[in-house]
Amino acid sequence: MKRYAVACVAALFTLAMTACSSDSSSSAAASGSTGGIATTLKDFAITLGSSTAPAGEVTFDISNEGPSTHEFVVVNSDLAPDKLPVSDGEVEEDQLDSVGEQEDIAPSTTAELTLNLEPGSYVVFCNVTGHYEAGMHTGLTVS
Repeated sequence: MKRYAVACVAALFTLAMTACSSDSSSSAAASGSTGGIATTLKDFAITLGSSTAPAGEVTFDISNEGPSTHEFVVVNSDLAPDKLPVSDGEVEEDQLDSVGEQEDIAPSTTAELTLNLEPGSYVVFCNVTGHYEAGMHTGLTVS
């Protein structure tokens, strides 16, 4: 009887583990989730894990590895990343098609920004005074 009980417990455990792993992979596949775009901010650069993304919901997983507080701004623009309009050390966001932003990302912290992006060209940048002009910008193509 003891062997029968041990065999039943082992079979139930195996069944439960199989059910759990099937559920988690099917939900990831159903949601279409492939993870976000790893994004690193530091003085004075922005690095994207990928310079392209499919249209739809795009998540930026932002890590500030610099000693300064930064912003992460996304605009839809056909301008080159280093050709945005600037006044008094800041990009003139009101002259651009701003899609979204994450403000005040403190040093050694992370943030997440999820946006619904249409196909096109985008520029991501930090708009803390002087940071854009110091090189904190890059391009992103959404198709």
